[in-house]
Amino acid sequence: MVSAMDVGEMKFLNAWNAIPGVGAVTLRALKNHFSSFEKAWRMSDSAYALIHLDTQAHEAILARKKSIDPDREIQKLARGNIWMITEADPEYPAMLKEIPVPPVALYGRGNKDALNIGNNIAVVGTRRPTPYGLESAEAIVAKLAGAGMTVVSGLATGIDTRAHKTALACKGITVAVLGSGVDSPSIFPPENRGLAERIASAGGAVISEYSPETPPVKEHFPMRNRIISGLARGTLVVEAREKSGALITARYALEQNRDVYAVPGSIFSATSAGPNALIREGALAVSAAEHILEALGISYINEQASRADEETSAEESTLLELLTTPHSIDEIKEKTGQGPGAIVASLSLLELKGRIKNLGSGTFQKI
Repeated sequence: MVSAMDVGEMKFLNAWNAIPGVGAVTLRALKNHFSSFEKAWRMSDSAYALIHLDTQAHEAILARKKSIDPDREIQKLARGNIWMITEADPEYPAMLKEIPVPPVALYGRGNKDALNIGNNIAVVGTRRPTPYGLESAEAIVAKLAGAGMTVVSGLATGIDTRAHKTALACKGITVAVLGSGVDSPSIFPPENRGLAERIASAGGAVISEYSPETPPVKEHFPMRNRIISGLARGTLVVEAREKSGALITARYALEQNRDVYAVPGSIFSATSAGPNALIREGALAVSAAEHILEALGISYINEQASRADEETSAEESTLLELLTTPHSIDEIKEKTGQGPGAIVASLSLLELKGRIKNLGSGTFQKI
């Protein structure tokens, strides 16, 4: 584990992070007052009263610090193949440094360089999406990933999961930001532990500001949302109720002076109430990936699409044979047995290559 921060200092920063209730504000207060995390750790309990810490954090330090062994905590990183980067490291995301109260450190598994690859787009939404929401997320994310954008989301069920899976299906890079530790037993929801492994092994990363073995406490998720939006040039909200975590992410994006995009939906759908409200407040209404790419000044003709044009996958060849006549996504699914995510990803790439055309209403035909 190579870091611009002294190894010993890294060990004590990690130990402080292992105390529940100690966050970025407290960490900076400790460092600023005592000049180093190691010196802060070696102080007596009475010294912490001098820096006027948040009451909850102060009480947590007094209650938990003596039970934590810094050496044992740092060993958990090596055992779990987990890396740790700080604001002093070149791998620390440049975008995050621009937000109010950035994480002092990030823990991760996978490719730490994924945090700074290309253009990042955050994609968030409800955990209980409608078929419309899922299809919208697939269609838009497939083209964004095909255009070389890194897809950032929160690994939650619903829209987040579909965004991650679609990016992977398109051979794109995706980053999952957690409200828990990144060690497998701590990942939430448990059913997405396998997805987290796929993300980490496919060139992406699974990250958190929380140390290993931190459980998915409810209060952590609003805080992790500032990292999701902070990593990205813009945040896309696909479906969300009026009071939801996805809208919290959108609010953070606005505070961070980042763009907000929203997929409009039916006025009769509760899951479209959030995006529709954002649009009324000035968010860009998005019905296709091109709207986001145009807003960000990104060309649709990209290296990934050009490489893909040189060779056609077996799945794409199957679709081209089928689409000599018009077919809907449901008809393709019935005849090929492919999942909807894989179908939408292949259709989007074929459309980017100019091999098929969208006839509307989810129907496609070979050109």
